[in-house]
Amino acid sequence: MRITLSYLGSVLLLLWSQFTWSATLKLSQDLWPPYIMNSVQGSGIAHDIVVDALISAGYDLKYSVKPWTRVLKETKSGQSDVIISLWKTEERQQFLLYTQPYMQNDMVFISLNDTKFEYESLDSLKGMKVALVNDYAYANNLRDYPDMTIVKTLDLPNSFRYLLAKKADVLVADEAVARWTAYGMKIPKGTLHYSKTYFDSTPLHAAVRKDHPEAEKIVSILNNYFKNHAQGKLEALQMLYGLKE
Repeated sequence: MRITLSYLGSVLLLLWSQFTWSATLKLSQDLWPPYIMNSVQGSGIAHDIVVDALISAGYDLKYSVKPWTRVLKETKSGQSDVIISLWKTEERQQFLLYTQPYMQNDMVFISLNDTKFEYESLDSLKGMKVALVNDYAYANNLRDYPDMTIVKTLDLPNSFRYLLAKKADVLVADEAVARWTAYGMKIPKGTLHYSKTYFDSTPLHAAVRKDHPEAEKIVSILNNYFKNHAQGKLEALQMLYGLKE
């Protein structure tokens, strides 16, 4: 009888530990205000939408903010499970299962106001030094354009510093993120020029590592939430974070 109880206890303990592991998701992301941030308003629009969806589905979450290169590396190696917000690339699709898009990022080129760069086509960048963040995915094969010089940067604030120091001629970023970042860096009004033409409107996704045992289930949960709840949630969050009056 002791053996039976001991055996049953071991089985129950094993099942409990497996349930706990499967129900706790590790989310990671780099700071990307106003989508991912630490502020009095909250942790950002993208964070709040994805986290609300997963908590509503009964998951316990462990969330951490890390540099973007580390986010990708640790998710690929299985140390993290979910990336909250990212753009889709063929390379990333090898190890990530993407959700449907839940927002759009409107990408603009930013220059110093005395330059007033306006984007028309990739040839507009000929001979220019363009600040691009390491490991960020840019649309329209931007990195492959041969007639510009890529200035590699660690993050968007780093790109702004290169621009202000005239070590880069332009940078490209989501307009909402760029304006929020410039405000946070106390860059004086009138210093920057935002191109009137969008470089691209890029869909924003969440993603789960493909080798997670519940990857398809998690993506399905997120897609269902995005379809049925995200629009109303997004409008409320835009007001909360001061992006809409």
